[in-house]
Amino acid sequence: APILNKLSANASAICSANTEFQGQLSAAQSEISALKTELENSKKEASTDPLTGLYNRRVFETMYHQYMEQSNQADEITLIMMDVDKFKAFNDTYGHLMGDQILKFIGQLLKRECNEPVIPVRLGGEEFALLCRNFKDEQALTIAEDIRKKLASVPFTNKRTGEKIPPVTASFGVAQRKPDDSLTSMIERADQALYAAKDAGRNQVKLAAA
Repeated sequence: APILNKLSANASAICSANTEFQGQLSAAQSEISALKTELENSKKEASTDPLTGLYNRRVFETMYHQYMEQSNQADEITLIMMDVDKFKAFNDTYGHLMGDQILKFIGQLLKRECNEPVIPVRLGGEEFALLCRNFKDEQALTIAEDIRKKLASVPFTNKRTGEKIPPVTASFGVAQRKPDDSLTSMIERADQALYAAKDAGRNQVKLAAA
């Protein structure tokens, strides 16, 4: 009987230790899961613009360089630069909260309209870019024109006042990569085309000079 009691006590102790170990293991797994979630959130915060949910400039530059390293068709990459027309005046008239709502809407529009291999990003402020991999300038012009029309046709209302807001428009510059282009020089050429669109009256798409 003493031996049986001892065996029983040992068995109970083993069960108890096992239960405790399982509890510790479960707690450790929960902690690992929480840390993984935290890490994913941190990565997302580092790579996306919080207002629009689009990728930010850092991701844009990384994706461009990755594509250049992996592709043997480096000339078939086209950049679309997009800038909201008279956005400072819009903010002054309707307020920054309404301005943020417009930028948020543009982010949603770009996500909806841009499928692989086109990557929309927010460069900052009211400036956006679309990185078009395996695209020539004609295809990029079509996408830019389509987005321009869709944005210009959306009726907005100030929810706070009920006031109807005139259509918001954007100007676009398109540049296909040249063999000697760096990312900086391609951005500059697309920007020059964008300024040409602004100078010509805004709400239009211009192609960079060949």
